[in-house]
Amino acid sequence: MKRIELSAGVTRVRLAPEDAADFRPVLFSDAGGTFLRQTGFACEERPVYRLEPSRGGGEVKRTANGEVVVFDEGERRLTRVSHSATLRFACPEGQVLTGLGQHEAGVFDYANASERLYQHNMKIAIPFLLSSAGWGLLIEAGCAMRFDGGAGGFTFWLDAVREVSYVVICGENCADVLKKLSGLAGRPALLPKWAYGYIQSKERYKTADELIRVAGEFRRRGLGLDCIVLDWLSWREGCWGDKAPDPERFPDVQALTDALHAMNAHFMVSIWPNCAQGRDCDEFEAAGLFLPGSRIYDAFSPEARDLYWVQCKRHWMGGGADALWCDSCEPITDPDWCGEVKRDEDERMRLLTEASALRMDPETMNDYGVYHLRGLREHWLRDYPGKRPVLLSRSGGLDSSALGAILWSGDVAARWDVLERQATEGLKIACSGISWWTLDIGAFFVGQKEQWFWRGDYPDGVDDPAYRELYVRWFQFGAMLPVFRSHGTDTPREPWRFGDDDSPEYRCLRDTIALRYRLLPYLYASAAQACRDGLPMLRAMMVAFPEAAALHGVHDQYMLGDALLVKPVTKPIADGGDATEVLLPPGGWYDWFTLEYRAGGSTQRIETPLERFPVLVRAGSVLPVAEGAQCAADLPTPARELMVFGGADGTLEWYDDSGDGDAPGLRIPVRYDDATATLTLGDCDGALPEPVAIAARLFRPDGSRRTASVRYAGAQTQVCFDS
Repeated sequence: MKRIELSAGVTRVRLAPEDAADFRPVLFSDAGGTFLRQTGFACEERPVYRLEPSRGGGEVKRTANGEVVVFDEGERRLTRVSHSATLRFACPEGQVLTGLGQHEAGVFDYANASERLYQHNMKIAIPFLLSSAGWGLLIEAGCAMRFDGGAGGFTFWLDAVREVSYVVICGENCADVLKKLSGLAGRPALLPKWAYGYIQSKERYKTADELIRVAGEFRRRGLGLDCIVLDWLSWREGCWGDKAPDPERFPDVQALTDALHAMNAHFMVSIWPNCAQGRDCDEFEAAGLFLPGSRIYDAFSPEARDLYWVQCKRHWMGGGADALWCDSCEPITDPDWCGEVKRDEDERMRLLTEASALRMDPETMNDYGVYHLRGLREHWLRDYPGKRPVLLSRSGGLDSSALGAILWSGDVAARWDVLERQATEGLKIACSGISWWTLDIGAFFVGQKEQWFWRGDYPDGVDDPAYRELYVRWFQFGAMLPVFRSHGTDTPREPWRFGDDDSPEYRCLRDTIALRYRLLPYLYASAAQACRDGLPMLRAMMVAFPEAAALHGVHDQYMLGDALLVKPVTKPIADGGDATEVLLPPGGWYDWFTLEYRAGGSTQRIETPLERFPVLVRAGSVLPVAEGAQCAADLPTPARELMVFGGADGTLEWYDDSGDGDAPGLRIPVRYDDATATLTLGDCDGALPEPVAIAARLFRPDGSRRTASVRYAGAQTQVCFDS
């Protein structure tokens, strides 16, 4: 029976398969009239099979995802009958429809496009659609799906459901919709402050000594660093996925983390859901906690999640690790992640869903990574309550940010067109309600091999000036994301490998890291704001400027928090990348690098030599910043400098804390009045340990500048720049 539940702009509709025979349209309206209609609903039976593998030890097969134990397929056993379902909707034309997670092709507006929603190496399926008209649609299902947009409406096809449930969210604008969505999924969990610094990674550091040496080189050079990452093959040879470290290369995890912590560097380690042989594997096998016909642990099982955590704690967390990289948690991609030619999109989906459905319930196969992350967070908070979870994952769901998970875009290839598409994909996943997202700076695959996905343009890596230029632009983009992380194979990723100390590429990387740490107090306050109200830091133009209809389809620039407008440079200087056109929204804007004031409301050309890229500050913004920090631990609490950009009134909810744990932080309301050039710091919510001297600088549209200092003790304090 059809059921409709209403609450505060959120409508949930539930449909049973038998409702399809007598379906009647469902209309959704607000004060402006009907904005969405469900016009159709169809169901058909869908048999669910389970794999009964033949007995035997299995065969180790080398794949693009590593060494996988493959069993004879055995028999398929019919377990029950589910249903496939089709939902048809109609909506007024002319609006942008986006979201649906993060995919590969860089499609932003799905009003006339299709997307397949299943978890894959470069796909994060989140069945949420956001309209520029100020409404959202969430399909509450964990199965594979297909979305098809067309004239006047769209269709969702769901592979396997017992009943159909969807939620329609009506808001004042896109930002309001995303805030309400966060209320359903859970507000984002604030990461420790260090996780918003620079994270150094590559495939791969081979020993504990190498990790320590690289972290030490960052410190010797005065380069900012907050975390270094140990990628795969931490295990002994032939034990792919085993969580136990190789005792010869990583003899003492506690000594490794102690050495890194002594340099104020944190440690992240890659863990996998599969194992090949060894104690970990034997424990899962004895308990019968693998997915059928595999050595992939059954994350849907509470007992399996308990055992998985016991092993993580035994090998890494108990030795002081600060973050877990949950790699390959789709977890079945091998039927597609192979071959020289990329298959048709429907064929890719069929291969993956058929292989997955034999080992996981097709009604929840998209949720494997979700259960994986939930189990890790639950156990982490129980055993390490004073340490905020950090989980880097290639797959996840709507509640990923609430779990403290950072999603990333998978193993992309080093090409300019891929960089351009990554900007779009980052905006789409933010429009899907995800706050913490990042990518492999410089792309994972740099050169070329036989597989369709290993298609970078730069086989010589850092020895190729063309790749160094691409890397710098990718690095600049990555520095303006919620999480700033380099990673990849084929070539080194340490900044000093891109040139000597006087080379333009090295200087650009050094200065970009310094820029990240200068902005870190603002970024941390913006992250805390996202956790309070549920609006992601990364904001598409249609989210940040709902009143500017001409901006709604723009997807190559974005807001980072309330204050910063960013546009990645996505073409080489030889092809015109030395100048970039930016569509400035209404209002006033300051070029971060030159402090030149520009009036908004038009497209403007900004000079972008290699050392600069478009970062503009909205007039009226107040930015807390820091000077000279090389890690989050170097930052005072709160920051000692405020940059004020005149030309409009502005406010800031300034948040800061110790950087980890759950102790209360400081909240300082800040207000700038442009007519009187007055900055007001309100009463501090939280314990300010002692008065602090804060330097404030005002920048004005006419190019003039004013400076002032204030001794702030936690009570309301005013600064008049013209006095």
